[in-house]
Amino acid sequence: MIRGKKVKQAQDNPIPAGPGCYLGEFEHAVDAQRRLAIPGAWRGGDARFVLLPGREKSLQLVPAAMFQELLAKLRQVSFADAQAAVALATIGSMAVMCEPDKQGRISLTPKLMEHAGIRGAAVLLGAVTTIQIWDPARWTKRRMDSQKGLDVIQALQEKPDALGAVLGALAKGKA
Repeated sequence: MIRGKKVKQAQDNPIPAGPGCYLGEFEHAVDAQRRLAIPGAWRGGDARFVLLPGREKSLQLVPAAMFQELLAKLRQVSFADAQAAVALATIGSMAVMCEPDKQGRISLTPKLMEHAGIRGAAVLLGAVTTIQIWDPARWTKRRMDSQKGLDVIQALQEKPDALGAVLGALAKGKA
């Protein structure tokens, strides 16, 4: 069983990780009660999150403050829009509010674990503004080549206002 195994993390990182900035990669066991430890560096301040299903069979752990910003935009979606209503219901029915317990653990629901294929262990990834949770084997297969990652950074430096276009082109293999 894996117990708080730190996979990759810079030792002397000048960028402060914590609320609003999530860096690093950690692998932790999921216990019999479906609890998963959140790294201590990510729990400072207001450590409330919304846990959502993510793309490509992952989970997305979004800070509560960021989710509030998203919620303000979602409130402008017409409930009469059938497609939007189904999309919101699909995501909303699986989403859960969570706050780490005294040991820094959050509870994963059976539906979310099934969505992500998580069984005995999970990889927690600092995705800069959010946290992604993956099945370790799935993440190993999905991980982006470091050259592609550097291509994204270069494109963003050249066109900082084109984040969506840069990421979309990368997904299509054009970046």
